[in-house]
Amino acid sequence: MGAGSHCVIGLGPVGAIVACRLKAAGERVVAVESGEARARSARQVGLLVIGDAGPVAMLDAIHDSVRNAAAAGPYDTVFVCVKANDLPTLVLDLPRLLGPTTTVVSLQNGLGIEDLLVPAVGLGRFVRGVVNFAGQVDEPGRVRLTFFQPPNWVGALDGAPDDRARTVADLLTRIGLRSEVPSDIGIHVWRKVVHLAILAPVCALTRMNMRTALSHKELRRLSQGLLSECIAVGDRLGYDCGNGFFETSMGYVLEAGDHPPSMLIDVLRGRPTEVSYINGKVVEAADRLGLDVPLNRAICALVQSLEAVPSHIPHH
Repeated sequence: MGAGSHCVIGLGPVGAIVACRLKAAGERVVAVESGEARARSARQVGLLVIGDAGPVAMLDAIHDSVRNAAAAGPYDTVFVCVKANDLPTLVLDLPRLLGPTTTVVSLQNGLGIEDLLVPAVGLGRFVRGVVNFAGQVDEPGRVRLTFFQPPNWVGALDGAPDDRARTVADLLTRIGLRSEVPSDIGIHVWRKVVHLAILAPVCALTRMNMRTALSHKELRRLSQGLLSECIAVGDRLGYDCGNGFFETSMGYVLEAGDHPPSMLIDVLRGRPTEVSYINGKVVEAADRLGLDVPLNRAICALVQSLEAVPSHIPHH
């Protein structure tokens, strides 16, 4: 029995899964999607999470901009599911979606997300999420949940009450994406960044999925080296992840199996990656702390170099 009104910004795999599950649960769902093909397919044929029971989800509306979605608001919840690179532009219009009780939930990867979103929406309504599921768009309007290692984590930042986070966690759990509210969301944000930093850029550079990359001895050693550097930085930042974090992290990426990380998909499609918000933030923290992280620095530079040049070299 759904009664809420929600806006999902971005219909990539995470946003599409959330929107589809919300609509299947009877919620009112409006989406913002600037990707023309995804928006068109969601309007024409609806959204379907492959493997889920139930009918195709037809969203209540799909707009090509936040500005156009504002007329259908305000919303109970706004789920921000776009890439971190899109935030500087998004925050300019985001306040248009907000009513007195709207909660804004970031379901994004990377460090520093709140530095962009909180000034735009206010600390008291902001909830940071850490998703432990991923998907792949097999064809327009059809997304496949490729892995889910529950729970997801949602939490308020320091100094803000967590009642909104609990409401969001209950909602996500009700739609089959089990979520919990931790005592400190920061450590879970850091852990997820580390899990991404140790393999996503390796896959992006080698064009391999996660399982294939880790099956190569030297790439696995590279991944372990990246992880060791991240752990050293995290220790100095106060993110004590426990003695078993090295093994847990390697196990996390191994569980992802054949999943192609979004950083690889971005490189293949010639789009900017989020490496600056992942390995780049590890490097920034290391520089502040006076630590040496040569592997993270090198791999960040390599991925950034792919973004700076065309995806192909023309023949002369």
